[in-house]
Amino acid sequence: MEAKKGKTMKTIELIKTLVEQELKEFAGPDGAAPYREPAADTADEPEEPTEADHLYKVALKARLAAEDLVKALDHPIYDQAYEAAFKASACLRNALNALENVGAEPEPEDRVVAPIKDELPLGSHAGVQHMPMAYTGDTV
Repeated sequence: MEAKKGKTMKTIELIKTLVEQELKEFAGPDGAAPYREPAADTADEPEEPTEADHLYKVALKARLAAEDLVKALDHPIYDQAYEAAFKASACLRNALNALENVGAEPEPEDRVVAPIKDELPLGSHAGVQHMPMAYTGDTV
């Protein structure tokens, strides 16, 4: 029994020595445990606006002005001008989408047109099938 106890103590001492060695290697020569620096958080850093971003802002101002013009021309005597302004607004919408396709990244509050088809929520561009209305009345 005494031999078994001595062997257990040697094993415990061996484990203790191995753990201390590992801690010294981990902690370094001064004994202080190293700590990890947090990774640089680049998500909050503002990116430099690109040329596409600048052009998007110009097109956005033009689109908002065209929409204001459409609202102002909403009178029967201005039908031809109203139609032209409405087409201009639609063309500017296409320009905004095209600028996004080439790399413009507008702020959420600057996005006034629907996102491209791939970014739309599932089911919104293909139509959602709803349950048909069922007759709930009497058959009398």
